[in-house]
Amino acid sequence: MDSKFSKSWINMRIHYDTIARSGILNEFIEKNNLKQNYHMIDMCTGSGSFLIWALKQGLFPNRAILVDNDINLLKSIKSNLRQNFKNIYVIKSNTNNLDLTISDKSQKKFDVSIVKENCDTYEIKDTQPHIISYSAAIDLMSKSSIDICLNKINHYNILFLSLCFDGKVKWKLSHPYDKYIMSYFNKHQSYDKGFGKALGYKSIDYVSKKARELGYEIKIADSPWIIQNESLDDITFLKRYVSDIKKSLFHMDGIDRSMLRRWHNDKIDSITNKSIKVQVGHKDLLLYKK
Repeated sequence: MDSKFSKSWINMRIHYDTIARSGILNEFIEKNNLKQNYHMIDMCTGSGSFLIWALKQGLFPNRAILVDNDINLLKSIKSNLRQNFKNIYVIKSNTNNLDLTISDKSQKKFDVSIVKENCDTYEIKDTQPHIISYSAAIDLMSKSSIDICLNKINHYNILFLSLCFDGKVKWKLSHPYDKYIMSYFNKHQSYDKGFGKALGYKSIDYVSKKARELGYEIKIADSPWIIQNESLDDITFLKRYVSDIKKSLFHMDGIDRSMLRRWHNDKIDSITNKSIKVQVGHKDLLLYKK
């Protein structure tokens, strides 16, 4: 995409992220009776997508800590929560106009601490059990950042890595240049995204191997975007998606720009006339210790 810090893109994808995440975290919480006894730490939180998803699943934490290094994204969390939960939750700002208190109609409430900090250096000191989440981040991270991420788990914590891009995009109907474009896109995903040289789709295998070496149990489930191209929002989102791919790849060494332009223009036409839909592959990874 054009920038992982693009506020408009991150806010645009909240809906598609929400419906894509799998049920493996919910199932684990139910099985282990954790619903009433956990805190949440959402790393690389962006504009609050994971908390929005969690609340829609009925997961009401004792406390939530949302960590990101981009203050512009953090400032949009309150408005995104209010937009998604109007007439369901009361969302109040605390004195710094960043931290929040969320309460339901029964007056059950929890505090949301919003922290501007680098996720690699943020320390988890609390001994309370936590769900530690990273959404759409692992494929942007280097081996060293992933190692730091894995070291945040202990016997009391669960690590939920959702929406990890798996390198596969399936268009229906397909285009003759799809494989060519995706080969460059996956190469671009290995560029430095702010964490060092990124692993891209290879991060899933790296996390799985490293987790088992460190003695973690791991569950993996599919969590693809499946965009049917049925609504105006779908059209807007898909046009942004292919345009950002074009923008990202345009100056890469070796790419045939005439092929890239043709691919982009054909996709835009197909999206406009609703003759195309897409599945963007993601995986959810749940790590824990017995």
